[in-house]
Amino acid sequence: MSGSGTTSPPVVRPRPLRPGDTIGICAPSMAHAARYPRRRERAVAHLEELGYRVRCGQNWLRDTGHTAGTAAERAADLHELYADDRVRAVMTSIGGYNANQLLDLLDYDLIRAHPKPLVGYSDTTALLVAIWQRTGTAVVLGPQLLPQWGEAGGSLEYTRRFFQRVLGSPEPLGPVPFPAEQVTEFLPWDEADDRPRTVLDAVPARALRAGRATGFLIGGNLETLLSLAGTPYWPELDGAILLLESTGTDPGRLTAQFTQLRHTGALDRIAGLALGRFTDPEFDRSDTLAELIAGETAGFAGPVVAGLPFGHTDPMLSLPFGARAELTSGPVCGLTVLDGAVSA
Repeated sequence: MSGSGTTSPPVVRPRPLRPGDTIGICAPSMAHAARYPRRRERAVAHLEELGYRVRCGQNWLRDTGHTAGTAAERAADLHELYADDRVRAVMTSIGGYNANQLLDLLDYDLIRAHPKPLVGYSDTTALLVAIWQRTGTAVVLGPQLLPQWGEAGGSLEYTRRFFQRVLGSPEPLGPVPFPAEQVTEFLPWDEADDRPRTVLDAVPARALRAGRATGFLIGGNLETLLSLAGTPYWPELDGAILLLESTGTDPGRLTAQFTQLRHTGALDRIAGLALGRFTDPEFDRSDTLAELIAGETAGFAGPVVAGLPFGHTDPMLSLPFGARAELTSGPVCGLTVLDGAVSA
């Protein structure tokens, strides 16, 4: 089976991010930047070693329990970084649970007037979707400061290469090579994360429903996306290649979430479904995942591929919202990005 998506929505494309440019850092959710100073300093130093300047929001080291400051303070940092035209891209420090508090505080006219890519994943999905939906400004599902750039020995090469390629060039990625390695080991930050983590052979991508479809990229963390259902921030999905990933592997919980996704009508609108790797490689290989997805996407005509390298996985792709892409699901699974949707 095959399908083709609607025309990609228009994207406001800033110029490419180059060495010497400034990356702004904010903490829209958790306070981990304040709690893990060694990790934080190493991450900033790594970006500087790559040739970037780093500017941090005034409130990013606030620690008010489950968040890095009040919602107003966290929104103020985003406004500050967008308004500063020396800042060419904005990156989140880490995810969490409460970025959606910022959505009705953001000045979307300000963001539209100072276009620059916002980069992050996990809970940052709420900001990516809202800013994309309200402004058309380029956003990127990609690495965050602490988890990826704070790695001992520097970021993983695949993560770094695709971040710099997507944000630094207007050229499309074309066929995306998937990494041969995967890192799942967790070393407690600022206690034991003073060595590179163990590298494993990657779980290969696999077809859960065969087919081929073309559409525009959008998505992110499943739980966070579902928190937008029934709100004004739920995205337009007609013709999309929907990117979804989750940290959870409990079959009951995932079934409930995919049932909710189906109830939103999303599967009647999208062209294809791409699932990111789970944090447990055995779950990616499991019959449980295949059976769950088969049941919850019954009647969906488009391709479904699992095990793609985005979201809570290392190394990871950077994927721009709005880029046209072709998703292939079969004996060989593939993702081909057909245009550049970040820079012009």
